[in-house]
Amino acid sequence: MKRILVALCLLLAPFCSAQQPDIRLQVLSLYKVQKATIYPLDGAKLRWCARCDAAPLKSALRISTLASLVKNDDDGKSSAGLWLDGRVRVEFDGAQPRTFRIPLEVHAMGGALIFIARLPTEEYTAAVVQGETSGNMPPEALRAIAVAARTYATHFRERHKVEHFDFCDSTHCQFANLNVTPAVTAAVEQTRGELLWDHGKPLAAYYHQDCGGRTESAKNVWPSAEQANSSSRDDPYCVRSSKPWRAEISHRELGAAMKSAGLRVPQQWDEIRILRRTPSGRAQTLTFGNEHSENDVPVAASSLRFAVGRSMGWSFLKSDLYDVASNGDHFVFTGRGTGHGVGLCQFGAAEMAREGKSYRDILAFYYPGASIGVAASGIVWRKSPSARLDVFTVDGEPRSALQSGVRALTWAESQTRLHSTIRPAIYVYPSVEMFRNATGEPGWVAASTRDQTIRMQPAKVLGAKMESILRHEFVHVLLENHAAPQTPLWFREGLAMLMTGDVPTSATPLGVRQMEETLRTRSDNKSIQAAYASALTLTARLEQRYGRDEILRWLTNGIPSGIVEGQSRLQETAHHR
Repeated sequence: MKRILVALCLLLAPFCSAQQPDIRLQVLSLYKVQKATIYPLDGAKLRWCARCDAAPLKSALRISTLASLVKNDDDGKSSAGLWLDGRVRVEFDGAQPRTFRIPLEVHAMGGALIFIARLPTEEYTAAVVQGETSGNMPPEALRAIAVAARTYATHFRERHKVEHFDFCDSTHCQFANLNVTPAVTAAVEQTRGELLWDHGKPLAAYYHQDCGGRTESAKNVWPSAEQANSSSRDDPYCVRSSKPWRAEISHRELGAAMKSAGLRVPQQWDEIRILRRTPSGRAQTLTFGNEHSENDVPVAASSLRFAVGRSMGWSFLKSDLYDVASNGDHFVFTGRGTGHGVGLCQFGAAEMAREGKSYRDILAFYYPGASIGVAASGIVWRKSPSARLDVFTVDGEPRSALQSGVRALTWAESQTRLHSTIRPAIYVYPSVEMFRNATGEPGWVAASTRDQTIRMQPAKVLGAKMESILRHEFVHVLLENHAAPQTPLWFREGLAMLMTGDVPTSATPLGVRQMEETLRTRSDNKSIQAAYASALTLTARLEQRYGRDEILRWLTNGIPSGIVEGQSRLQETAHHR
């Protein structure tokens, strides 16, 4: 996804764009890692600061925490973090070694090492589908869960923003497994970019493993939930494969679990009663007391389930859909279902797929009223087609956007000498809020493009700049369609700005590594402007020396080794003079 900064549009006139930031995923989140050894495998490289040049990691690296710093145990030095590329293996006490083939950051927080992987949205979606299902489901069910997981990630992105990542890899967010099977890869690719929409907003697409025959309303689990289409309903598909469960837990074990969780119960208790149930039949409120007590203490059923899960494991109280009885000094829970029961039921989805239902049928059953699509749905779009592209608007006259789009596409082809083999679609949103909800982009981003779909802020916001924005976006579409996978993002961005006539500034230049890092990760407006300016300046220098035909060949063939580093040093030297 490309992005255009309104601030640059207004201040500098050129229109810059960037890839949608990768998802920052905390891996190994269930472990408190204080010491680890990192072994280099294929192409392993290491940096001890975000702006440093990477050096080959040739031997095992032992690290530990030192307050909020990462310590190199081999030489005693410490740093705010380290950055790894290539393929590495991480070993630490208490778990099997883990191998990573993606960019990995290591920081220290709360006396533990924090490992953060960086993944494009589709790769993160695949890791979640793999983790949540193990890939052992019919294809249509995997596709349905892919759409739900992608939508959940879009809706709840940056839930761990304070901790400097977006999601953890546990069920607290979405369980992620980076070892993805071909079946899961296919399901994600076949639904690429598709989301569930509720009146132009990405849905809070909750899902779970087994509803036990009846789904739950979101409001009964999260009172602040505003989801209108998540009411409780019977699930005739889940009951075909849902199995009852039984858990027997001693008085001592329950008491210890509740004490560990900070739950208040009477000093003397030997009874658990279900005081209140939700309309779906799930326990909502429990009371702890005895036959002689007059003031039984209420406890939320969900609080008890989490207390038992954290203390004893999640295989005991699998859901809140149960009855409870005493058996001597033990309590016997008999129930059905696994998880909170809200939204899509994986067992039910699998049964629907076996019955021949499509993934769209499955999603329609579990998320009634939601729309499915790459662009925001749940709003009425007016389509205005031409011979080469389509423009969609909600209100107002679409002709100006259509004419601007046709001219911009023709202009972009002439500038890049590349021909479009796809049919682009332009969506002009009626409000900034709706644009932000649909794209997940901040307010200072004016347009966003994924594949052949360009999504833009309202015409009244962009004004006379619309055609210039579209020129830039179409240049990006053409460049991205022809770029080799290894082509750096800063180079693609620099080429796009160069071809749309942007003029290099005299701003302090950034190094290649810092440019790439800033453009790939979510950052502030000022930092991104500096990265764009540096990318444009460096690309312009490369064109001046080697010619446009040659640097265009680099787009598909790769930049020759050593060229960029030399020009980058010249750029920095020239600035300091």
